[in-house]
Amino acid sequence: MLTEACHHASEQESSQFVKLEDLENEPSNLGDFSPWSYKPACASLQDDEEAICVYTNASFGHGRGISIFTTPEIAAQFAELPPFHDAAVLEDTNKNSGLWYTTQLPSKGVGMLAKKVLKRGDLITAYTPALLVYIDERMSTPDREKYLRVAINQLPPATRDAYLSLSTIYGNVDMIVQDVLKANTFEMEIGGHMHLAIFPEPARINHECTPNSQYTIDSTHLTHSVYAARQIEAGEEITIPYTSPFQPHSSRQAHLQEAFHFTCACSLCSSSSSDEILLQISNIQQTLGDWSPTSTATTKLVEKLISLYEKLRLHAFMDTAYGYAALTYSAVGNVKKTKKFGELAMEASGIRLGKSGQDYVMWEEMRRSPENHWSWRRRLRS
Repeated sequence: MLTEACHHASEQESSQFVKLEDLENEPSNLGDFSPWSYKPACASLQDDEEAICVYTNASFGHGRGISIFTTPEIAAQFAELPPFHDAAVLEDTNKNSGLWYTTQLPSKGVGMLAKKVLKRGDLITAYTPALLVYIDERMSTPDREKYLRVAINQLPPATRDAYLSLSTIYGNVDMIVQDVLKANTFEMEIGGHMHLAIFPEPARINHECTPNSQYTIDSTHLTHSVYAARQIEAGEEITIPYTSPFQPHSSRQAHLQEAFHFTCACSLCSSSSSDEILLQISNIQQTLGDWSPTSTATTKLVEKLISLYEKLRLHAFMDTAYGYAALTYSAVGNVKKTKKFGELAMEASGIRLGKSGQDYVMWEEMRRSPENHWSWRRRLRS
């Protein structure tokens, strides 16, 4: 199963199984295939009526390079994206921020740690993908590996090395590119189709159900960004969620074991009362979301919701709790509290969903002008 999350770094490192010179590359002929650096290497699908090809731009992202395995139609849409026409849009991308370092961690393999104290909202990493893959089930695994090796070998050496140093699940040297892909993948939608994406640097960030960071993916600028969701101390491990913390303990563990082959032992998974508190959260949110005349939603109830989020250390998901608070205080005409929680919801949603997201815009408008929001004094009118 390939899902939107990077694999836990406890798996073996692929560099133990393969050397660059062992990869059999079939280089494409150089020519004028702008914006691609090589002639696309294509495989036919379904009686030669369709094709899927390797497209590489070796200078993309200030020399980081990018390889994309997709259809010609989708490749044309990739080529129209801003980063292929204006390098300035990635000016602050693909640079080591100096805020983090990687190291071996007990029982986890490689992890990412903070070099200095990080404040809530700090941008920790911002990188473009080394590889993007459109999965077509009509292609056999060996054939896909053949073309993905071309994709990796056409990347600049530093990017190629970074890819091949990532963790694997099976340690299968014959399918090494796909093994790395399965263990470290995020998802990015382009042209209405989901593509698997490998970002070598943030792939080192391990999972926690109550993480101290969140990531956003910008499909327009092909950028993966990680932000601190709370203050992170120097030397503290940086973590992101591979699954929703609001699922019951058994469901989270089943997903992590199936997709990433590890058992989570974070504070949420170690708590005997977490499922009970998560159920309380769900019930309170259901009540607060009831806008009927018989609703029992109160400001006291929303303050209880916030306290439960904080108790479970759900710092990376506080936009939901703050959002309910903004709506609840708006519904009773409390301008000061509506603006306070509207701003908190805006900041938290920017960290979790990105500042270009609808939620960020909505909370910004509510913070600025509560009286114009549909919820203003709604419960008093009822």
